Amino acid sequence: MSKEKKILLIIIVNLVIVIAEIIFGYISNSFALIADALHNAGDVLAVIITYIALVLGTKTTTFKQTFGYIKAEMMAAFVNTLFLFITMLFMIYQAIDRFFNPEIIDPIYMIVVGIIAVIANGISAYMLNNIGVSSCASHDHSSHNHEHNHNEEDANIKSAYLHMLSDALISVAVVVAGIFIYFYQIYYIDSIMTILFSVYILFHSYPLLKKSFLSLMDMNIVDISEEELEKIIKEDEKIIEYHDLHISKPSSKYSFISFHIVLINSAITLEEIECITNSIKINLKQKGFNHILIQVDSKNNMKNKTNCIL
Repeated sequence: MSKEKKILLIIIVNLVIVIAEIIFGYISNSFALIADALHNAGDVLAVIITYIALVLGTKTTTFKQTFGYIKAEMMAAFVNTLFLFITMLFMIYQAIDRFFNPEIIDPIYMIVVGIIAVIANGISAYMLNNIGVSSCASHDHSSHNHEHNHNEEDANIKSAYLHMLSDALISVAVVVAGIFIYFYQIYYIDSIMTILFSVYILFHSYPLLKKSFLSLMDMNIVDISEEELEKIIKEDEKIIEYHDLHISKPSSKYSFISFHIVLINSAITLEEIECITNSIKINLKQKGFNHILIQVDSKNNMKNKTNCIL
């Protein structure tokens, strides 16, 4: 089954869960079930965004779209994770309100529907996690003659995975709360569990939110220091300077870098220039860069400044 079909299956299953939680939440007067349904509905929307991003990501480049939809992954990851943040903060707010204003509910529906939701969301999260891993291990971009880092996760799929994981954890909270309410009539346990899980999810989703935002801003998030880069570029003694440096990571699979190098000798042959630049490219590829542009300048174009002057 393809990634797209798996995600469509996840969407359908979770839509059924949303409808069931709303219906039985209303019947049992369980605000926890309804809140979980609303949270799950938001996450279904996030998975739909993930599906759209995957479809767009398969489109080829054109003259007008020379980068294609390479940023669709990070855009979807940012939107998904931002929505997750807002949802979790809302859940915490509602949990605090329920803590001081508990409502009497029928716990049986909470337990039964909650267990079903845990199973469905758990399977969905497991499938998305496997999709994220497999897409990194087998994704083929040979048509672009680029290599990519197999250790990177697809940020878009990971964000959807976090949504499903959060659903599973919140559903666990609903089940545990239902059990405590059934045996001990401790209604505030629902609020405590919701707050704990929400804080946990916020903590673990923040790195992805930050990474996707910085990527969309074309900031350098590649794992390489300025000292390491300078050592690689200026390894050949013929290179006296590099400038107009640009580093970006438009997706989890690509790391872009471009810069100019200034050679000490203007009479150097084309073959020697290619030897110098090819050596730099080989070393940069070992650091994870897979889209490398190098322009060679003479001493007449020295700028004495590494970063690009806009």
